[in-house]
Amino acid sequence: MSSQGKRTNSSLPEVTEIRQRIESCEQKDIRMYLKSIYLFGARAVELCGKRCSGEKDLVYGPKGTDAWTTKTEPPDIPSKDLAKILITALSDKDAAMKMVDRLTKDVPVALFKIKIAKQKLDEGEEAPHRIIGLPLEYDSWVKEVYDYFKQSGEDYVFPFNRAYVWGYISHKQRIFKGLTYRIKKYNYLRTGQPVYKILPHPRQVKIHGLRHIRTDELISKYHFDGFDMVAFVGWKLSAKGKSAPAMADVYAEIREAWHRYIKKLCKVTT
Repeated sequence: MSSQGKRTNSSLPEVTEIRQRIESCEQKDIRMYLKSIYLFGARAVELCGKRCSGEKDLVYGPKGTDAWTTKTEPPDIPSKDLAKILITALSDKDAAMKMVDRLTKDVPVALFKIKIAKQKLDEGEEAPHRIIGLPLEYDSWVKEVYDYFKQSGEDYVFPFNRAYVWGYISHKQRIFKGLTYRIKKYNYLRTGQPVYKILPHPRQVKIHGLRHIRTDELISKYHFDGFDMVAFVGWKLSAKGKSAPAMADVYAEIREAWHRYIKKLCKVTT
């Protein structure tokens, strides 16, 4: 890894570098906010319990009661573990059975109800939500974040706005200093103004950059498909029907379909 925390031939910082930087944050409420933003692949506003000055949008932030636990079936036994069981069984059946029990026990899961921002809502309509499922025993951050949620009870978990976090990581403790990620070409449009084509360019990692990096990790490391991404990060279903057709949202609760990807997340994170 280079001094800037970049991967070779990649436009994104290393996941390990990002996690180390977040862990180094000295202020606990901001550290836990950043861990949650990363784990959920969330937008900055989706976890905040207060609006920024001048904003009229909804308050999206979760409360402590928006987290609970359940269990699900274990992932399939990897072939290398199956081979170990068979070899062990030849000499020690009891030890082999203990291995089987360990690999076939139900997986405890933390569930988080997170509202989805950037939706076109009618007057009085509540923002939609997604249920994010994360295995509790494969990533130490998950239990840490879950426990932090439960401490808040009926109150907002993060009772501040995103400007509070942005100010801290931009001025008081610049934990992401030197890290950038690549913004792809897009069209910039504002009502009553001409369309501007924004060319690809690097952007300094701040809060929203974590969503980019987590998205890349979910796809490249955990092999999430289009439906998984819709369910997890709250993307809109595609009307073009390439990977997640829009009509699926009419007939199914896609954003509560955490069961479809949960086994993919059963990999140990260091």
